[in-house]
Amino acid sequence: MKLEALFTARDNSLFTVEGQAVTLDSDNKIQAEQTFNLVAPKPDSPLFIYVPWTLVGLDEESYNEAFLANLRDVLKLMEEKKQFAIIVPVADSAADSPDKKEAFTASMKHCARRIKDCASVIGFAIPEEADSGYFCDELSQKHSHYVFFSSDENVLSNKSIVRY
Repeated sequence: MKLEALFTARDNSLFTVEGQAVTLDSDNKIQAEQTFNLVAPKPDSPLFIYVPWTLVGLDEESYNEAFLANLRDVLKLMEEKKQFAIIVPVADSAADSPDKKEAFTASMKHCARRIKDCASVIGFAIPEEADSGYFCDELSQKHSHYVFFSSDENVLSNKSIVRY
């Protein structure tokens, strides 16, 4: 299922496809473990959902499908309420080698596959621990509608990545 883009990025800012600027409030955040009784605190701003690598699963043998199913349910509920989310991967386990960085990206790509039909997902934040180009390429393969976010000045030199 391929979703149409609802948002776009330019000049490190987020816009609806109709061209209306979207305000990001970085205080509008929640830990993924807390999403099961979710009520977005500020429904006019996208919710930043922090998703720990260890909760998604560190590799193919340990992916937490129950957690990912619950996350999808929450995102579908947000979709019904016309609320939106940005997924913020958290490398709560050391991603300090090329192999671990690749495994981290693979885990978040798996997360993206499990929530692929959720129109409430604007996109993903690019983790500091990941190679930004590789991360975006991997997640964009089947999710071309995603917008990517970062607070890293080096990454933000690409004006299509939104500052948060």
